[in-house]
Amino acid sequence: MTPASDPGSAGSTGSAGSVGDSAPLHGHEVAELEAEGLVDKGLRKGSVSIVAAVAIGLAATAPAYSLTGALGYAGLESGYQLPIVFILSVIPMFFVALAYKHMTTVAPDSGTVFTWGSMAIGPRSGWFGGWGLFLSSTLAGVGAAEVMVNSVVTVAGLEEPSLPLRMGIATVFILTTTWLVSRGAEESSRTTLGLTLLQYGGLILFALILARAVLAGESAPTAEAFSWEWLNPFAIDGFQALLGGFLVALFIFWGFDASLAMSEESQGNAAQAGRTGVISMSIILVTYVLFTIAALSYAGLDEADPLSLTYEDNIDDVFLTMATESIGEWGAVVAALIVGVSAFSATMSTVMPTARGLLAMASYKALPGRFANVDEATRSPKYATWFMGLLTLAIYVGLSFTSDAIVQDSVYSVGISICAYYIIAALACAFYFHRTAFSSIRTALVQVILPTLAALLLIAVMILEAYNMTDPEYGSGNSIRGIGTVFIVGVVGMLIGAPLMALWNMRAPAFFRGETLRKQRAHWVMEED
Repeated sequence: MTPASDPGSAGSTGSAGSVGDSAPLHGHEVAELEAEGLVDKGLRKGSVSIVAAVAIGLAATAPAYSLTGALGYAGLESGYQLPIVFILSVIPMFFVALAYKHMTTVAPDSGTVFTWGSMAIGPRSGWFGGWGLFLSSTLAGVGAAEVMVNSVVTVAGLEEPSLPLRMGIATVFILTTTWLVSRGAEESSRTTLGLTLLQYGGLILFALILARAVLAGESAPTAEAFSWEWLNPFAIDGFQALLGGFLVALFIFWGFDASLAMSEESQGNAAQAGRTGVISMSIILVTYVLFTIAALSYAGLDEADPLSLTYEDNIDDVFLTMATESIGEWGAVVAALIVGVSAFSATMSTVMPTARGLLAMASYKALPGRFANVDEATRSPKYATWFMGLLTLAIYVGLSFTSDAIVQDSVYSVGISICAYYIIAALACAFYFHRTAFSSIRTALVQVILPTLAALLLIAVMILEAYNMTDPEYGSGNSIRGIGTVFIVGVVGMLIGAPLMALWNMRAPAFFRGETLRKQRAHWVMEED
C-alpha cells in the first residue's frame, strides 16, 4: 500500500494490517482495507498499555458519578423496568462500538470520528463529528467539576458554601486535571488506571453492602423485592418510559470510545486497540445493570419515601442517602470519595482523547496550526489540552450564574452532541466498507448493517431530544430570556459549529477540498501473480 500524498504532513502512519474478519479471497482479488494518508502527529507509540486503554474507556463513562447523578432520573422515567431499559439502550451503542472497532483497525488515528467521517463521508461531516466530540467532552467536564465540588463540600462538612468558594474548588479541580493530562499519555494513563481500579473497587463494595442490607430485610419499606419481571422488555410502561430511560442511558454509557482516541499511542497492533472499546462497553453494561438492581431493591422508587431514588432531596445524588443509611454516619463521606474519584478520573480520560482529537483536526489543516503542536518532552498536545481545560472552566463559571442544577443540565444537554458524532462514526464505517463487506454475512452485519441501524435509531432519538429541549421546563427548568438552558447548551451549542466551520473554510479551504485527507473506501484490487 502506498500512502496518498499529504501536502501538510510530516509523514504517514504505518500499515494498520488486515482486518481479522475481512472478506474472503476470491480468485486473484484481495480486499485492500487500510486507510491511506494518515498523518504521524508526533505522539509516543506504545506509551499506553491495552489494559490502561480499556481503563480510559471505563473511566470516561464515570460509572460512579454517572449513576449517582442519573439513576434517580432514569428510575423516574422507566420505573422498575430500568435494568432492561439499560440493556436495550446499550444495543445501538454496542453497534456504534463495532463501528469504532473496525474503523480503528483500518485507520488508527487520534482524530477518530473526525478522521473517519472526513475520509468516508466527506470533510464537512468529519468536521462536525469532531465538533460534536469536543462539545460533549467539554460539557461532561463541566458536569464532573460540579460533582467534584459537591464531593469536596460533603467530605469537608460544609453547609451551603458560597458561590465563590464553589467556583474556587472547581477551578482547582479543572486546572489540576488539565495539568496532569498535559504531562503525557504514559503518566496520565497510569493515573487513570489506578483511579479506575479504586472507583470500581468502591462500587463493588457498595453494591455488596446494599445486597447484604436487602437480604437482611433492611431495605426501604416501599422498595419492591427483586423480580425477573424487571428484565422483561414487554413490561416496559409504554414508549415514553423507554425513551426517557434511553436518553439518560445515552449519557451514562457514553465515553467508551475515549480509549480508541489513544490508538496511535497504544501498545500492540491496531486490531487490539480497536477491541478496547467493545471490552469497555461490555464491562460497563454489566456494572450498570447489577448496581441498578441492587439500588432498586434497596431504595425503591416511591417519591414519598425519604430513602427512595426518586425522592426530591435524593434524586440529584442517590449515593448519598443510600450510603448514609446502609453504612452509617461515615456513609456520606465514603460515597463522596467514590464519586469524587469517579469525577477526577472521568475528567482526565475525556480531556486526553479530546485534546488528541483537536490535534488531529489541526494536523489535517481543519483547525489552526497551533493545535497541532506537540511538546517535545512529554509528546503530548499541550496547547490543545490547556485550551480544552480553560474552556471547560469558563463554561462552568458561566453556568454557575445561570443554573442551579449544573449536573442535571449537563446530563440532558449533552445528548444532542453525543448522538451527532456517534451517527457520523457509525455511517463512516458503513460508507467505508460497503464495497467489500457484502462478500460474507458476518462482515455485512458488523461493518455495514448494524452500524447503519444504530445511526438511524440515533437520528430519531436526536430529533426527539431536540424537540423536548424546546420546552423551557425540560431538565432543571432554568432558562435565559424564556429559552431553556438545556436547549441553549445542547442544541445552540451544536449549531454554533456551522459558522465556525464556514469561517475556517474561508480562511483555509485545503481540508474542505479534500487536499489534506482525501475521501476513500475499502475496495477490491487485483493480486499480482
